[in-house]
Amino acid sequence: MIPAVSIVVPVFNAGECLPECLDSILKQTFPDFELLVIDDGSTDNSIDIIKSYMDKRVRLIINKHDFIGSLNIGLNKARGKYIARMDADDIMLSHRLQTQFDFMESHPDIGACGSYAESFGEIKAIIQRPMEQADIISSMLLSNPFMHPTIMIRRSLLQQSGCLYKSGYSCAEDYKLWTDLALKGFKFANIPETLIYYRISTQQVTRVLQNNMLASSVKIGLEYAEEVMEQMIAKDERFGEFLFSLTELLNNELISATTFLKSMYPIYRDYIIKYEL
Repeated sequence: MIPAVSIVVPVFNAGECLPECLDSILKQTFPDFELLVIDDGSTDNSIDIIKSYMDKRVRLIINKHDFIGSLNIGLNKARGKYIARMDADDIMLSHRLQTQFDFMESHPDIGACGSYAESFGEIKAIIQRPMEQADIISSMLLSNPFMHPTIMIRRSLLQQSGCLYKSGYSCAEDYKLWTDLALKGFKFANIPETLIYYRISTQQVTRVLQNNMLASSVKIGLEYAEEVMEQMIAKDERFGEFLFSLTELLNNELISATTFLKSMYPIYRDYIIKYEL
């Protein structure tokens, strides 16, 4: 039987945290799921831990160490109507899947939704994200509008888009995927409720490679801005003079990439609202 939800969890040397993560998934109040655990070349006891779970919903997939490849294997192997992401060091609240499944079922126009998260470990805080379409796709000029492990995405629309995670965007491959989907007309939402506990530690890849992540984020923002500007000018050529002038300032290094993107943000948001995108 095809499950309603496929949960994709890539694992790399996560043995210390993995049981807590897997237990939180298997205790979900929404039971109709498959759990695809993709081992990404672990050298610790992660595979043994995964194999110790006798639940028939658990599917172990072993891959060489290639994080982007492992993520895409998960997307391609998923069979559910929806694909939910999860990281091996985080914890699901017991109603996470039910809440997102109900939301997606009652909002058929939404292609993907995330949620708030509560961090634990070194930092304790509620991590919020923009909720509405206009705020989400305009804020993509500045930063990632989703907590990656909170995402649930409609598999049929993902397949239709032809989009997958891409290499070349270190520690920000999910951010790149969202901008690619936004440019193809995807509708998004964030549920204003904490649905996962998000672990923060000095060992996280995003902490260790923070400079790489920041560089990737700027690269993604600029690529997204270029596509967005073309769309805006095609819709209304009166945007052209302003956007050309702003681009010239950037190209002549009179303003930074960050200033350029911050200047683009309110203009693009107004454009989205005006044209009801």
